[in-house]
Amino acid sequence: MKLTQAIKRAREKGEIPLIAEIKVRSPKDGDLLKDRDPVQIATEYIRGGACAVSVVTEPLYFGGNIEILRKIAAKVKAPILRKDFIKERDQVWESKQLGAQAVLLISAMLAKERLTDLNEYAHSLGLETVVEIHTMDELKNLNGLTLDMVGINNKDILDLERGDDQIIPTESLAPLLPEDVIVISESAIRNEQNVKEVMRSGADAILMGTALMASEEPRVTVANFVHVQGAANDQGDDLRQQKSRRYSASR
Repeated sequence: MKLTQAIKRAREKGEIPLIAEIKVRSPKDGDLLKDRDPVQIATEYIRGGACAVSVVTEPLYFGGNIEILRKIAAKVKAPILRKDFIKERDQVWESKQLGAQAVLLISAMLAKERLTDLNEYAHSLGLETVVEIHTMDELKNLNGLTLDMVGINNKDILDLERGDDQIIPTESLAPLLPEDVIVISESAIRNEQNVKEVMRSGADAILMGTALMASEEPRVTVANFVHVQGAANDQGDDLRQQKSRRYSASR
């Protein structure tokens, strides 16, 4: 199943589409895995109702590796998003071989030409892409791209996400994106109120990592977030229908 399909199915069931992340460590919060089995955690995520699993494979700052992704993809029957600093076609091809259904492309780290090339190459392999932005300038960098999903990182990846938890980027940028593009709010989502706020701003899904990895009962924690009440994003849909004209006009 494609990641976009999994997100839409969760919404149709009245659930919060939650992409639950496996992250070995965080530059801000330190060791997150703590000698646990990442495959078991990913399995608990899906049992709790997560619609997909994100796997951070970046080794230097986040302690990831491709073998974690390979093992999870072999065991978990849900879409897998590979998160890494992807800059070359070889990494995209590798993601496909490892069993991922989607890859993250970070606008802040890629020149427009390279972003376009990697996005098109991923599509040619049957992969979907999540193009990540954090600022208005990065949103403008999406002009001309064939978009599956846009991830709004609430923290600055160039600062390795060490900043304070806040969801202002989602609140500012989500309403400006075209309504036919799936918007994922990433990072800094720690509680039910955060979930309500980003969904009402126009997010279609959320991606959570540290808050889930820190939980002693990931299955229960996921279930609680998936079933947050009062987080319907009808208001967010309306905002995007109205304000995405500003994005379209700038293209």
